[in-house]
Amino acid sequence: MENKRFFLALFLSIVVIALSQLLFPPAPPVRTSTVPGDSAVRAPTTPATISVTPTSADTTAVSAAPDSIAPVAAGTAETTAVNTAKAIYRFSNIGAAPVSIVIRDYQNRSAEGGLVDLALPGMPLLGFRLVTAGDTVDLRRTPFSVTRSSNAEREVITYRTTAESLPVEISYAISRDTAASYVMEVGGKVTGIQDQGYLLVDLPSSLRSVERDTIADQQSFAYSFKPQRDHAGSVLFGDLDPGEQQFQPGPLNWVAVKSKYFVIGMLPPEGAPFSEVRLIGGHRTSKVATNALATAVVPLRDGSLSFDIYAGPQESQRLYRLGREFDQVNPYGWGFVQGVVHPIASEVIRALLWMHNRLNLSYGWVLIILGVLIRLALWPLNQSTMRSSLKMQEIQPKLQAAQKKYKDPLQQREAIMKVYKEAGVSPFAGLTGCLPALLPMPILFALFFVFQNTIEFRGVPFMWLSDISVKDPYYILPLLMGASMFFLSWIGMRNAPPNPQAKMMMYMFPVMMTVVLLNMASGLNLYYTAQNIAALPQQWLLARERARARAAGA
Repeated sequence: MENKRFFLALFLSIVVIALSQLLFPPAPPVRTSTVPGDSAVRAPTTPATISVTPTSADTTAVSAAPDSIAPVAAGTAETTAVNTAKAIYRFSNIGAAPVSIVIRDYQNRSAEGGLVDLALPGMPLLGFRLVTAGDTVDLRRTPFSVTRSSNAEREVITYRTTAESLPVEISYAISRDTAASYVMEVGGKVTGIQDQGYLLVDLPSSLRSVERDTIADQQSFAYSFKPQRDHAGSVLFGDLDPGEQQFQPGPLNWVAVKSKYFVIGMLPPEGAPFSEVRLIGGHRTSKVATNALATAVVPLRDGSLSFDIYAGPQESQRLYRLGREFDQVNPYGWGFVQGVVHPIASEVIRALLWMHNRLNLSYGWVLIILGVLIRLALWPLNQSTMRSSLKMQEIQPKLQAAQKKYKDPLQQREAIMKVYKEAGVSPFAGLTGCLPALLPMPILFALFFVFQNTIEFRGVPFMWLSDISVKDPYYILPLLMGASMFFLSWIGMRNAPPNPQAKMMMYMFPVMMTVVLLNMASGLNLYYTAQNIAALPQQWLLARERARARAAGA
């Protein structure tokens, strides 16, 4: 039996190691090619696919960090501002592009201070190029005329110009309804296109870092996309070598650029997906990649274009309400485990938000309550498992006697199964005894991803913690978590038969988990600590029950 327990412990260790490899794999490339030195944007050969290759000007822009989208020419821009309850939008007539989006409800937590502005100074957030059967027209430096109209429901900014004899119109409609906050409706018309045309939309090449930990925020810079028939994908700026290209074919439900907590996403109307997106690595001046380039291909239908732009916080419920699976822009999990972790994490964050709103408590107390509730939900399973373990201890002498009496494997197996049947114990009771420890793990893994980029926890204080989304600066919670885990194991081993392997794990596992969670979000440590402390009374009661059973057996 000792050997069985040793191999069980060994098996669980392998599972932990394997899960860590699955949860933290290197990001797979989508499709990689080499940037040509000087080639032109080619016109599409079919309506379904367009090959987007950077021009020599584009390649130079990518290399000149962070100016992947051409900067607005000084002294020539006319800026138009639109104020809403949630945001302040500023547009430039050069390129007909937004150049600033200020989020009213969130503070810039970097040294700059003030409100969150997603744009870098002098850098437009979008760049437009028009592809027709004959040529590519660069609209990024083109001056537009502007008209403005408004009513009780929304405000519309319309830009018009004539480029290469083609009348071009691009408009932005911004709703006054707070339910549609952070969303702009982009529409337009290109007159005179004979064949299928495309609009190339350059997403922001970089974002302003607005977090106290600037490096961690910049390491989160990424482009995301959602193929219609696959999970959402995400490519970090740091995963793109300078000049490297990655190509994601369509149809695409959306494309986006995001930081740790904020996102700018393009969402086409239902039934009119984007054709593709091309990513290019930007020039690096440090170990942290702060710029890259992404170009989305928007098909023009009868010369018209239409899509939405969401520019705001990655609030899970708000993203979910936008539809088109845009909540996956903030994915929980990596690789193929995302399909398992993301639904769990989504339900966990939904439960936390519900408890926060209904109980009117801070997220710190909500995490403590969640940890306690998880342990209470597992109480019956723990009780059943422990009683099975007690019966297993009682029948150990009979099992050993059967093994000694019968040398023939078939007779030995039949005798052992008879002992199990008479005692009313399942032969798999030893394995099911691990379930109480394994069942909370999916929620713990889900919370790990939740705390990576869930803006609801951003800057939330609790007791001595100034922000539960970052590590405990005094390391109190990780140490308390490790101590509670050790104490839980120590009580669990009281009145149990001697087990050297279990005793070794009693010391090693708390130390390992303390090291792993030492620099993790303090909210994650708070949840795990609360769960361990909530399990202590039951563990103590089970230890007493085990002592009574041993005394009765003696």
